[in-house]
Amino acid sequence: MVWKLRAGCKVNLYLDIVGVREDGYHEIESLFYPLPAPCDILDVRLSGGQGLRLSCSASDLGAEENILSRAYQKFADVTGFAPGVSVHLHKNIPMGAGLGGGSSDAAAFLSWLNARAGEHALARGELARLALMLGADVPFFLGNVPAWVTGIGEKLEPVACDLADYTLLVVCPAVHVNTKWAYRRWDEMRANGSVRPRKELTPENSPIMSLCFTKPPKLWNGFEEVVFHEFPTLYEVKKQILNHFPDACVMSGSGSSFVALFSSVECASRCAGAMRAMGHACHASRSGEPLGFDS
Repeated sequence: MVWKLRAGCKVNLYLDIVGVREDGYHEIESLFYPLPAPCDILDVRLSGGQGLRLSCSASDLGAEENILSRAYQKFADVTGFAPGVSVHLHKNIPMGAGLGGGSSDAAAFLSWLNARAGEHALARGELARLALMLGADVPFFLGNVPAWVTGIGEKLEPVACDLADYTLLVVCPAVHVNTKWAYRRWDEMRANGSVRPRKELTPENSPIMSLCFTKPPKLWNGFEEVVFHEFPTLYEVKKQILNHFPDACVMSGSGSSFVALFSSVECASRCAGAMRAMGHACHASRSGEPLGFDS
């Protein structure tokens, strides 16, 4: 039997770096929003004995192999459940795009293992704590609902963020942005005063109010200034998206992808066509369902 696990992505509708801890980790405030596309597919089979065998549609598993292997090993260490498993990963979420693909894969695999662990299965809170050992984004994908994220990404508060009136178009330029580089560059730019300080927030203009109770939502990403300085082509991509009159548009994570909100499906479709003509992959969804003009 083959289990086909769908591992969707996330976009950051809001992302601000609010501080640096003594251990060097950055504290953030962000709104994570789950999307069905692009998504990875994990073909999972039970095999004889114990241990994990991995293969991938991409030529190099790289970090994906590492996080799936660690997910299997951590779960086995904590629960004692270590079945023989074969996993083939169909990789559709681009790496270095700010969409959380590796974290999503790990969460889907952990959920599958836990569902088959019987008396060894972990309670929800225990599974979330194990997921956090793999990466700050992994617990989010276990719940897979919009969430206000703080700390270093480990503190999650589900929020009611209804975007049913919008088509969400994810545009994925073929550019890889390293997250560690982005944080390091943000540190450098902050030190020399070239990062704009965020505006003072009040209850009336808080991110939650601006994102969940304002139409159109006011999107923000503090990494844009940093990343656009190093990757001017990404700034040009955003300008091209804005030429198609989205209600809002922002870079996701540390890049390189963008999410644009369109109240008009027709405008979203035209934008997707233009982006594809420029060589950028596009994925659209509305009310949590993929739309047919993805590429």
